[in-house]
Order: sequence, then structure tokens, then C-alpha cells
Amino acid sequence: MSCSTLLQFGTTEIVLVSVFGALLLGFIIYLCFVPLKNYFTALFSGAYIPTFRLISIKNRKLVVANIVNSYVMAKKSKLEISLKEIESLSLSGGDVVAVITSLNLAKNSGINLSFELASAIELASQEVLQKVQDSITSQVVTIDNIRAFTQNEVEIIASAKISIKLNLDKFVNGLGLDDLKSIINSWILENISKTKDHKDIMREPNKALLSNLDLRVVTQKSMFNVLDINIVSVEMGRNLNTEKEVQSLEKEKAYASIEAERRKNAEEIKEIRMRAKTEEMKSALLDAEADVPRAISQAIKEGRFSVMDYYKLMNLQADTAMRRAIINSKANDDDYDDDDDEGDFF
Repeated sequence: MSCSTLLQFGTTEIVLVSVFGALLLGFIIYLCFVPLKNYFTALFSGAYIPTFRLISIKNRKLVVANIVNSYVMAKKSKLEISLKEIESLSLSGGDVVAVITSLNLAKNSGINLSFELASAIELASQEVLQKVQDSITSQVVTIDNIRAFTQNEVEIIASAKISIKLNLDKFVNGLGLDDLKSIINSWILENISKTKDHKDIMREPNKALLSNLDLRVVTQKSMFNVLDINIVSVEMGRNLNTEKEVQSLEKEKAYASIEAERRKNAEEIKEIRMRAKTEEMKSALLDAEADVPRAISQAIKEGRFSVMDYYKLMNLQADTAMRRAIINSKANDDDYDDDDDEGDFF
């Protein structure tokens, strides 16, 4: 074999080895970017995903395992969901596993739920699984402290219980639970205010407060279907008629108190005036009595009244005072004797 032949053969081998090495290196680098575990999981589960698609999912910073597992679940559950839809939901921030689980639950329960609606519920509430469960089983909600006055001015305090079930088709655009409570609360308030006598409500609460309640109208714009509603408690609150009577009695009492106080003040003023008049008369009497000695003295000086006449007058006054004292003493003794006789009688 000539040297040129050997040189040519060596060059061919080098080229082949170089090409093979480059291919091997490229394959190794390629495998470094491919999530092999997820690839084989999808492959052996019957939900084949091309490697370049897995690389694309990984490059978009998505959790490859969640997407692969969700796609496998969808395939095994025979749900018509594409890998693109799963990727789109994951990019939007939704829980893909929860959506797939909810679709399976709805399918097993005979509820028609699409992937688009389940995704919308998940993105709106982040509780798609719970919402599906609420659409399967009913729940009981209580509305307490419903207060209104009847036409005979008696306050009625009622509580109602409603059995509801979530309607998934109206979840996105329907009114929520608080709005539903407000509608029913307003309806019951209106019925209370239209009732003429509170006794009708106390006798038959459901008939009086729910007789004209149309559940179809109530749930028309709500995301809930109202299955049943009942009044569970009714009690009387304030009675405006009684309060008015009490207020009237209190006013009359206040007026009577004011009138009594006015009369008392009038009596006190009258008594004060009488005292002032008495004091005035006493003062006039004292002034008159003071004029007597002056008059006697003046009469003696003028000779119209002698000293002997004055002494006779004094003796007459003393005698009169003594007689009065004797008479008063005798009258007191007679009263004492009468008291003794009454004691002996008993």
C-alpha cells in the first residue's frame, strides 16, 4: 500500500471521527436541555410529547412536571384537552392540576363543564375544585336579624335559612352570595311592612313572609340556584304603640309634677305674703300699743286724766288678767276630768 493511500485513508477516518464526535456532542448537549424524566413519563403513559416541545415548555419558565402530569391525567381521563390549552392556562397563572381534577369530578357527577369555563373559574377564584364541589352538593345559608315594622307598628325580627347550589354556568357573570342574601332580605322586609297585623306573621311565618316569593326571579341573575327557603325564627321587637302610650304617660306625669310644683310654689308665696301681712299687723299693733302710754301721759299733763284714774285702770287690767287665768285653769281641769272619765268607761 502506497503512502498516499495510507494518508488518504487516515484523513477519511479523521473526518468521520470528527463528524461523529460533533454529532455525539450535539446529542449530549441536546439531552442536557431535554427533561428526560418527564419525557419518559409522558411516553410510557400514552401521552407522547415531542422533546422539542418539552424544551419549549422549559424555556418559557413553566413547571414541566405539572404540565406533563396534567396532560397525562387528561389523556387517561379521556378529556378533550390539548397540550396548548394546558400551557396557556399555566402561563396565565392557573392551577392546571386543580382544573383537570375538577373536570374529572364534574364528569363523574354528570355535570357538563368545559375546560374553558373551568379555567375561567380557576383564574377568577383560585378555587375551582371547591366550586365544583359546591355545584354538586347543596349548602345551607342563614340570614339573621331581618327587622321591619308591620302596619300596626310592631317590629318583627326574623331569620331565614336558604338551601342553595352553585350554578357553574353563571359563576363568572352571576351575582354572588351577598347579593343573593340582600335580595331575599329585601323581599322579606317588604312582606313584613305590607302585613297589617303582626299576629298573622307570628301565627304562620312562612305563609306570611314567603307566599309571594318566586325562587326563579330570585335566582335569575345569581350564580346560585335556590332549592328551598324557610323562616326558622320569628320574634317581636319594639311595639311603637306601647312606646307611644308610655311616652304619653310620662308626659302626663311630667305635666302633673310641674303643676304640683307650681301649686306648691303658689302656696308658699301665699304663706309668705300672709306672714308678711301678720308681721305688718303686729307692727301696727305695737305702734298702737305704744301710743297708749303716750296718750295717757298727755291726758295727765292736760288734766283730763288723773293719777288715781291711771291706778284704777292698772288695777282693772290686773283683775281682768287674773280672772282670765282662773277661767283658763278651770277649763284645763275640766278637760282632765273628762279624760279620766273616758278611761274609766273603757
